[in-house]
Amino acid sequence: MKTFSPDRFFNQTQQKMLPCAIKQISIENYQGIIKTNLVDIPVDTQWIFLTGENGFGKTMVLQAIAISLFGNQDQQRILTDSDCHTWVEFKNHGHNQINILGNSQFQPFTHLVAYGSSRLEIQNQQTRNEISNKSTTTYGLFHTDGILLNIEYELFIGYLKKNAKYGIIKNTLLKLLPLIADIQVNDQDEVVYLEKEHQNSDKTYAPLPFIKLASGHKNIIAMIGDMLIRFYAQQPEVIEPQDFCGIVLIDELDLHLHPKWQRKLQKLLSNVFPNVQFIASTHSVIPFLGAPENSVFLKVNRSQEQGITVERINIDISNLLPNSLLTSPLFDLDGKDIKSENNRRLSDVRTEETYDDVKLNDEIRASLKAFEASRDDFPDDLFEIET
Repeated sequence: MKTFSPDRFFNQTQQKMLPCAIKQISIENYQGIIKTNLVDIPVDTQWIFLTGENGFGKTMVLQAIAISLFGNQDQQRILTDSDCHTWVEFKNHGHNQINILGNSQFQPFTHLVAYGSSRLEIQNQQTRNEISNKSTTTYGLFHTDGILLNIEYELFIGYLKKNAKYGIIKNTLLKLLPLIADIQVNDQDEVVYLEKEHQNSDKTYAPLPFIKLASGHKNIIAMIGDMLIRFYAQQPEVIEPQDFCGIVLIDELDLHLHPKWQRKLQKLLSNVFPNVQFIASTHSVIPFLGAPENSVFLKVNRSQEQGITVERINIDISNLLPNSLLTSPLFDLDGKDIKSENNRRLSDVRTEETYDDVKLNDEIRASLKAFEASRDDFPDDLFEIET
């Protein structure tokens, strides 16, 4: 029988652990993973990021984590028929638990939520959020045709009953949608969204139903709405989302999101769900700019000899800009790969920090060139030394 490992913390002073968090995991013989493991993950880690090249196995790692926590069966669906072996040690409501796949004492971790890369489809309201074969806890992580539970049905019922939950759900969504001014139920009993002209504007556009929103908005509404429904079902005694605890798996966190949102989303989610651990894969460097403190960074590698492996990258990114992150071990780009394909001379590469600096320097160069062409003399006092 495996024994519990000591708790480790990023912040040794506060030692504030998450109620639910992975501590270590071992995966063998699953979808290209021959054998890989992670150990010594601090219990105050709210975000675990996975990066790696296309086809290297980030999704497989997330699936293996789901199986390790939840088991190899989701309702009547078998998640894997391979002879895979996993074990995971994690915190479950503050208590240590070890799950060994196939062991008779395996206890599924029920506060799990998982999302694959397809998350724009929500159930029809007529289904009343009854769990279908394509809406189970893990279905979307293993299949591309998953359907998320419909938060609009919950909003509509809450609106009719005028209960407190309606306001809580609505305000939670608005916190995560900075460009949405309001969510309303119109005279046709339809949930509609009022978009702002820009984030700090009081002006709004005409109300739109979910189906007509941009993919970025639909992605957040569908995923967070589904998350709220599942957490409320799992933890019916909880009222405020900040009191939910659990583990959320997200494949391709950056999907459909503008870089501004890619940077902000992690902090917004951390504020709304401070007791939830998020494990997310991404192809983009931008989410790393928004990575909270106490984050763990994992890189997924693949070779014919070793199969898919997971490597923890111990790197302080707090003062790194995108160029430094892209050429770090997280992304492994060569220096020459971060310049434009259209660049002809390396000396022409612009190294200013911001585009405003680029424009300012261009204006200065243009002014100097115009002055040179005018044949005017420099002012006499230009080179005087002040005493």
